[in-house]
Amino acid sequence: MKSITFFMHNVYAMGGTVKSISQTANILAEKGHHVEIITIFKGADSPYFDIHESIKIEPLINYQFHPLNIKDIIINRIAKFTSFSRPKYISQFEPGINQFSHYIEKKMIKAISNVSTDVIVGTRASFNILIAKYASTQIEKVGMEHMNFDAHSEAYQQEIIKNYRDLDKITTLTTIDKNKYQSHIDIPVFVVPNIINEVRLHEPKEKIICAAGRLEYEKGFDLLVESINPIQQTFRKFDYQVHIYGEGKEQANLQQLINQYNLSDIVKLYGPTQQLNEKLAVSEITVVPSRNEGFGMVILEAMNQSSIVVSFDGNAGPDSIIQNNINGYLIEHENVDALSNQLRRLINQEFKDDVVIQNGYKTVASYAPKAIYKDFLTMLNA
Repeated sequence: MKSITFFMHNVYAMGGTVKSISQTANILAEKGHHVEIITIFKGADSPYFDIHESIKIEPLINYQFHPLNIKDIIINRIAKFTSFSRPKYISQFEPGINQFSHYIEKKMIKAISNVSTDVIVGTRASFNILIAKYASTQIEKVGMEHMNFDAHSEAYQQEIIKNYRDLDKITTLTTIDKNKYQSHIDIPVFVVPNIINEVRLHEPKEKIICAAGRLEYEKGFDLLVESINPIQQTFRKFDYQVHIYGEGKEQANLQQLINQYNLSDIVKLYGPTQQLNEKLAVSEITVVPSRNEGFGMVILEAMNQSSIVVSFDGNAGPDSIIQNNINGYLIEHENVDALSNQLRRLINQEFKDDVVIQNGYKTVASYAPKAIYKDFLTMLNA
């Protein structure tokens, strides 16, 4: 039975990718695999999501205020205000490049080169590139993609194509993305979707539309707010509210947009929550308004909690999960008017849409831990 190391950004932070990796690691550990997690950053006492007790976690940079962490904290501060410690080996196209320094990347490369499990799994493109370059030739190198290929800039795509050839395998979240990678890179590519492993709650529905995720431009929460503006009186007439859960760089801009349209009585910004399943369980509708979405874990979580999902087409994740008018609703990519019209229709109708909800349950079943473990095992043993 193969042993596996996951190399990831921050197991102590909220995020769909963090949840996916945590759940994948857990099911592997439950099945008897030796699993380790190398997390570059640590800023809390415990991982954000539950981690199996047998899994060893190795943080590289600890930002918790403690005398033992002073060196990491000071060097990071210096790196933010000077150029002498800029990263040299991490891809310059890494979206979070400003979080890294030369000091941090040296720790990353050392950790990668010292991995001794049978397999090392990278969890974002820049990490996969480092693994391709610096992991031991004695272990299997797997590049796990949580972003769809077309979401990367053209220059980043070329760097990925060049370096991923030195990996042993690639995993993608969707067949659409598998075909895209396979057309560029001549190594095995496998589909290993995210796991949905949530208890289904049966709560009375409230007149709530839910949305959740990182408050970043690509997640499109501004498009959701824009779509509410022309139908705000309909929302007030039927007494609906929109609850958005998450944090990120766009928070202030979103609040400004809400204020600009006088929507503060309708649209509420909440912070991140570890009880998202409970929030989804009481919501009638969930909107995933992403400009780009590699998978869309919230889609499955909402379906599991009988919340009707509305999302944009043209994204690998929603296109792979949602069948329009069958288990949810897909509307034209970034079309705010279409989103307004769909939400108006849904809140005007006598809820609920039982056929869509039941079809959502069937969709969720195909992403259960047992099914995804089988996909992961197929990849490991190939």
